[in-house]
Amino acid sequence: MATRFVLLIILLFSPGIVFGQATTTWPALPATDGPVEIPAQEWPLRPGPRTVRVLVHFPGGKLANVNRDTGIMLTLHNWGGVDCIGTANPRELANRLNVIALCVNYLQSGPKDSIEGPEPYDFGYLQALDALRALWFVRNDLKLHKRPFAEGRIFATGGSGGGNVTLMANKLAPRTFACVVDLCGMAKLSDAIAFKLPGSALDARYSRDPKSPNFLSLDYQELRYVGNPDHLAVMHRLGSTAKIIVVHGVDDTTCPFAHAQEMAGWMKLAKLDVEPHWIAKKDLDGEVFTSSGHALGDRTKIVFQVAGKYLELGGLARKAPSDFDVRDDVRFPTANGAFVISYANGYPIGRFEFAPLIAEYVDHTDLFQMRDVVGKLQPIRSIADWQVRRQHVIENMQRVMGPLPSPLRRVPVDVKVVDEVKVGTLIRRKITFQSDPDDRVPAYVFLPPHDGKKKLPAVLCLHQTTAVGIDEPAGIRGNGDLKYALDLAERGFITIVPEYPSFGTHKFDFKAKTAYASGSMKAIWDNIRAIDVLEAMAEVDANHIGAIGHSLGGHNAMFTAAFEPRIRCIVSSCGFTTFRKDDMPSWTGPVYMPRIKAQFDNDARKVPFDFQEVVASFAPRSFLACAAEKDNDFDVTGVRDVMKTATAIYKWHDAERNLEAFYPPGPHAFPAEARRRAYAFLERHLGR
Repeated sequence: MATRFVLLIILLFSPGIVFGQATTTWPALPATDGPVEIPAQEWPLRPGPRTVRVLVHFPGGKLANVNRDTGIMLTLHNWGGVDCIGTANPRELANRLNVIALCVNYLQSGPKDSIEGPEPYDFGYLQALDALRALWFVRNDLKLHKRPFAEGRIFATGGSGGGNVTLMANKLAPRTFACVVDLCGMAKLSDAIAFKLPGSALDARYSRDPKSPNFLSLDYQELRYVGNPDHLAVMHRLGSTAKIIVVHGVDDTTCPFAHAQEMAGWMKLAKLDVEPHWIAKKDLDGEVFTSSGHALGDRTKIVFQVAGKYLELGGLARKAPSDFDVRDDVRFPTANGAFVISYANGYPIGRFEFAPLIAEYVDHTDLFQMRDVVGKLQPIRSIADWQVRRQHVIENMQRVMGPLPSPLRRVPVDVKVVDEVKVGTLIRRKITFQSDPDDRVPAYVFLPPHDGKKKLPAVLCLHQTTAVGIDEPAGIRGNGDLKYALDLAERGFITIVPEYPSFGTHKFDFKAKTAYASGSMKAIWDNIRAIDVLEAMAEVDANHIGAIGHSLGGHNAMFTAAFEPRIRCIVSSCGFTTFRKDDMPSWTGPVYMPRIKAQFDNDARKVPFDFQEVVASFAPRSFLACAAEKDNDFDVTGVRDVMKTATAIYKWHDAERNLEAFYPPGPHAFPAEARRRAYAFLERHLGR
């Protein structure tokens, strides 16, 4: 509770937090090109009313020239600039494209505030809200005076810092733009830039001190990353259709090219319509492009060259209602809550909302109760109610395992092939991939014969507790009954086998300071990144991915599937029992969940989740438990308890057929009949 109170104080005084909004008075559009001052959201670092200067440029310089084909376009200055510096010329845009072109002196315009000021640089959030308000102001005035204009032709462009604000405006208003053009946009708000660490060319002037008004909270940092995969998924879900054009020099060191590549890569994976233009020395023509660095060239001509066909009449126009018309909230989840962009008033107002306190449950076998927003137990009456309880399960797992890493740690996987050999008709690749900024994970990938006509299902194969690590599922060394990565590849699946941290050749030191509270969460994150590796492979059908594991691999597969919805089918062999029928100290080593001892006293009654909830969280996805009758590690009666309890939730989803259990005679093992059933289960639910 004390930690939450401190965070509340920090966020109350962080830039962009708002809990109310004064009544606003809006000016009228000028009759000819000229400036207007519009009301802006308060900046808590300098409390009080705030206005923003907008330079309005009409086609032919006159409001009277606006017609039913006229669009609206933002053209936004760079970090340290004012008015129209460092971006496309607004008069040329207005005249050639038939748009009302707007230059916006968004928050911290000019060097005095953006570069020399004591406050940290906003890095896009309130700045984008300022730009969006300028858009709303123009379209609202046109509507009030019943002037016809092309509501679907809303565009934006900007250079450097203005490119970042352009992309952020498209993020905060994901249903508004038809096309946005980022010209050598800002670097990601990394720790290096935030705190001016050695090697960074930029200084955003943030503090690591939670007591400082300039403190950089994780929530604040996550919001300001326009390539945040979680937030891109929100945009996709809301139906964002904007053409996103990213123009960046490959030799840019001010706003590193690698950051632009990473961002565009995540946009592509999120199925947003991104079109990158990477400018190398071979692309320089001396007129449009004159530099492969940060300057790029003539930014007006660049916009017309790379995006003219989208921006001109007859090009792109949004057909669905904009965020200004829909007037609902756009929510971006962050580590401790969510940033909410409200369009209830038409123009946007941003605020931060804390996540509710984590709901606790005494009885993990009763899955038909949930705690409401005030913490009172209520009966679950619908699948929507169950989803609330399911979220509580995920939150309580993180109390034990530590938080799932921030999207900021989702760096490009950067797969490197170490070795490749033929195994019968299969190709076996030894690879490493970048799981997070600090660690590369060894893995094997098996590729079966493929004619290229149809994508193949894939399976994440997780090894047991063994010194040989990934060699065992690959069939190279170890127990021959556990070569399921090889077996499944021979049956037509693409398989990947990542090494559990600190096993085999994956040298991970849990005694050193790490970003993970447990080996379990580190493994979950590595496995999620292994799914990213699979998803990026042209041969893989990303809609048909499963997971399998024995013992450690069995519960590793389950824990990962709880957090990763792309895993559609899960098989666990001898991987779990209820905590109340288990040896709790065995879970508390550094490679597992040390908080079970440190915070929950090795007491199953105090641990805030159990396997009944984990299995139920899979519904309606397919799950098979293979549990040996004489398993001396995981009590089979506990497995039966779990499956009986979870069945009720699967019935609610009309998916009881997707939940199966097989209890082979014998000890802790994965015998032939269990493997046959497991492989058939995966084939049935994923296809071959």
